[in-house]
Amino acid sequence: TIFGSLKLISFFLSDLFWIMKFIYFLLLLVAVSCSGPEYDTNYYKAISLDTRDTAFLRIVASKSAFYGDYQVRYSDKSMDDGTITGTVKGDTLIGRFVYVARNNTNYIRPIALLKTNEKLKLGSGTAGTYMGFHVYLGGSVSFSDSLFQFYPIDLDEVVFLKNKLNTL
Repeated sequence: TIFGSLKLISFFLSDLFWIMKFIYFLLLLVAVSCSGPEYDTNYYKAISLDTRDTAFLRIVASKSAFYGDYQVRYSDKSMDDGTITGTVKGDTLIGRFVYVARNNTNYIRPIALLKTNEKLKLGSGTAGTYMGFHVYLGGSVSFSDSLFQFYPIDLDEVVFLKNKLNTL
């Protein structure tokens, strides 16, 4: 009767305690295993070969993917401004550039960057669409005549350049 009820309550609380411990263990296991990849943020600046145009690049990258911002400022004070996303394959970053062009039109273009030491070279090639994806057509990407070679800059220089460009 009373002892039977206490025994039943004690048994139930004991099971509840172990169930709670098991749930806590599962939550801890999920939290540890879902930490995700590590991302590094890097800033780059490039001046075109004819020294008329300047490009800025912010890349947040893991070992397998990247995203960021890309802006090209032309000598006539117009610019292309947008975001980049893609995958990392060895020393090459391949993705797409979604941007508002200097004529205020939205575009999506493929983008390829080759990493050599700390620098990035912008690739060029014949752009096309394959199954709805914007890509460079079979083997047409070249880095030899790169319009921009990006050099790393630190965050202080980024802040300085933003302030300088906003006052122009």
